[in-house]
Amino acid sequence: MSTPLESIAAGETPYVFFDLETTGLTPKRDRIIEIAALRFDRTSGEIETFQTLVKPDRPIPAFVRAMTGLDDAAFAEAPEPKDALDRFFAFVGDDPLVAYNIGFDHAFLVAEAEREGLSAPPTTVCAMRFAQSRIKDVPNHRLETVAKALDCPRPRARRAMEDCLTGLTVFEKTLEL
Repeated sequence: MSTPLESIAAGETPYVFFDLETTGLTPKRDRIIEIAALRFDRTSGEIETFQTLVKPDRPIPAFVRAMTGLDDAAFAEAPEPKDALDRFFAFVGDDPLVAYNIGFDHAFLVAEAEREGLSAPPTTVCAMRFAQSRIKDVPNHRLETVAKALDCPRPRARRAMEDCLTGLTVFEKTLEL
C-alpha cells in the first residue's frame, strides 16, 4: 500500500492543493477568512479551482488588511463558515489535501470544522516538508525562498489563490527533482 505522497507522485490520484487566509495565527482563537484550492490530476494535467471568502465573526485586523488587501466590506456577501466549509469539503471529496506548511492550514480547517460540527478531510501531505527533503541549498524553506530557487513565478499579492498557484508549482517542480 502506498502513502498519499507516493500515490500523488505516481499520478494514481488527483490531489487538492489549498491555502487559507486567516484573522491571525491561532486556530482555536482566530478564524478562516479565505479558502482557495486547486485540484490537480498529474495524469491528465487537468486543474479545477475553488475559491471563497468566509464571513468572519470579527473585524479584519489591520495587519491582515495590510497583507491581503481585504477589509471588512469585502465580506459583506461572503458565506458563513459552515456553508464555505461544506462547499470546500465537497470539492475535496476523498482526494488528499496538500499545502505548503500543512500543519498551519490543516489546524485551522480542523478547528473551524469542529466549531461547525463538521470533520475536516484527514489525508494530508506537507509540500514544505517534501521540499525540505529534496532542496538543500537554500537558506530557509519559506515558500518565497523555494519558489525563487526553483525559478517559479511569484505574484506580489498575498492572497490564498496566488499562494495556491505558487505552492502547486513548487510542489510539482519538487516532485520532478
